[in-house]
Amino acid sequence: MLSPDQIEQYINHIGDDLPGNLSDTIQAAADMAIAVAKGKMDFDQNTAGVGVHDSLEAIMDESTMTLGISMPEHGYFQNFGVNGKVRTDSTELDKDTADAFGKSEGYVFEFGTDNGHPGINPASFLVMEEFLQEVADYVNQNLELQ
Repeated sequence: MLSPDQIEQYINHIGDDLPGNLSDTIQAAADMAIAVAKGKMDFDQNTAGVGVHDSLEAIMDESTMTLGISMPEHGYFQNFGVNGKVRTDSTELDKDTADAFGKSEGYVFEFGTDNGHPGINPASFLVMEEFLQEVADYVNQNLELQ
């Protein structure tokens, strides 16, 4: 059994090798992952997709140590697709996106069946699992360089 002094010795230097500001490291990593997502966008220059590209960003909240993604709502429709009269290949919403829209995980955006709108093919430029893995990889690489 360890004495309190031995325990203190083990935990005294936890975090010494982390960067001075971990949130800055996470924000920089998220910015790099956002650049990857923007590189996956293939929008016609005359569409609303240009606005999505220009406004897509990651925001690190230091007070809660949470990372958020900001883009116009129509960006989510372009990312996941919208089922319509012609196109019905939308992808299901991940849990975080569904929560943000007040829907359940697996929800699919769709126009009403009587609308006649052809729908929107999913662009899949921002896949949350891939985004989070890229952020984790960039943070780990940064910590290894410290």
